[in-house]
Amino acid sequence: MSPLTKEGRMKSITGSVVRDQLIFMLGFGFLMGIIFPFFTLWLLKLPAVQVLTPLYFSMCVLAGLVVGLCNYFIFRGVVYRFLSRLSAKVGLFQTKLESYRSDPSSAEKCRVEDCYVNTTSADILGTISGEFNNLIASVANFIEVERTTDGFLDKLKRSLKLEDVAGVVLQAFSEYFGGQGSFLLILERGEFRLVKAQSVDIKKEQIEDSFWLQLLRQDKPLIVSGIEGDAIHLHVGIGQLDPRHIALIPLKYQNEDVGVCGLISREPFKRDFASLEARNFIIQATPFIYNALIMKRLEVMAAIDELTGVLNRRFGLRRLNEEFERSKRYRMPLSVAMVDIDHFKKINDTYGHQAGDFVLKTLAGVFTSNIRVSDLVIRFGGEEFLLVFNGASAVDAYQIMEKLRVNVETMRLQYGAFDFKVTFSAGVASFPSDKVSDLPNLIHQADSGLYKAKETGRNRTVISA
Repeated sequence: MSPLTKEGRMKSITGSVVRDQLIFMLGFGFLMGIIFPFFTLWLLKLPAVQVLTPLYFSMCVLAGLVVGLCNYFIFRGVVYRFLSRLSAKVGLFQTKLESYRSDPSSAEKCRVEDCYVNTTSADILGTISGEFNNLIASVANFIEVERTTDGFLDKLKRSLKLEDVAGVVLQAFSEYFGGQGSFLLILERGEFRLVKAQSVDIKKEQIEDSFWLQLLRQDKPLIVSGIEGDAIHLHVGIGQLDPRHIALIPLKYQNEDVGVCGLISREPFKRDFASLEARNFIIQATPFIYNALIMKRLEVMAAIDELTGVLNRRFGLRRLNEEFERSKRYRMPLSVAMVDIDHFKKINDTYGHQAGDFVLKTLAGVFTSNIRVSDLVIRFGGEEFLLVFNGASAVDAYQIMEKLRVNVETMRLQYGAFDFKVTFSAGVASFPSDKVSDLPNLIHQADSGLYKAKETGRNRTVISA
């Protein structure tokens, strides 16, 4: 009959394995005491009258019981002490686990000297110790991963902007996998755009879309180790370091290509990117990046004038107000130019409203492609545009507008069978100025300059006096 019950537990005589061990050892000693006289009789060939006596039997039984009792205490001193220590470690770990369940944020980590059993025995006790330590390490690692995941998910929930989400994700990935540098590329309209980079320089011309697209199609991390040379550099605050390991992680959400996260390190990464745990960690971050990307696209759609592709009036004035406040705070010059297309109504009446739309789109493209990235183009209304020049004086803005005006004046526009030319007039105003106290006043001054430009013959730029 099997010594196991139906529940899979060992049967016990007394309800205690230790007491059972004592009974078995004493019983075995008693049995040896009974058998030993006959063994002595057979081995030493002594006369039976000398061996098979009550006194000799009693001495043998007593010796057997003493040996059994000694074995029991040796067991308690070696094995039972180990099991007691193991039990104490289990109890301590259970206490820490309960502490984590009640308050994950303040729970203490399980240190090696606290929770692990230190045994080098090359037998079943050593095996049990190793398996116990592995179990504790696995649970502790799971708790640490859960703590890290909860922490960075909480930060992600409070982050709405794509750049903020990217920063949280890169920091969390670097802490989880390891690495001293990181970057995030987002796929937009078939092209990859760098959203954020930490401790590494990546230039736009270095981004090869075909390579990253192929990586996304493979849908599994690419790990490159043992890198030699100066293919890429890490910036660590005191100079540059050459990394030896790079991990490129494709990010997808519900079969939608999102982008690629890159980690760069001088040491091997701490975790296996292909493990289920690592994949789950990555999967939990991806929806937040995707949602932030969608929010970014919606913001752009809400901010852009559908016809011309430049900022609409509502969002453009909001951005202009931000720049105006920044100009006041840092005492930096700020100039604006109010632009109006000359005889625009005549263009609509002569060539049709679609031709007028074509003119608006063409001039918006000219303005956008010939100003700095930091400057703004706003469709102010109808055929009017408002151009914003950060850090530019009135003279600087005037020179820029004159170049744009001459550029437009020399263009010939072709729309269908029509071939014609257009011009525009512009008024420039700047801050700081004695006449400008607030943003509405700045716009009014630019509008006054535009009025003077039209009154004095059009196709010119006038600085508001």
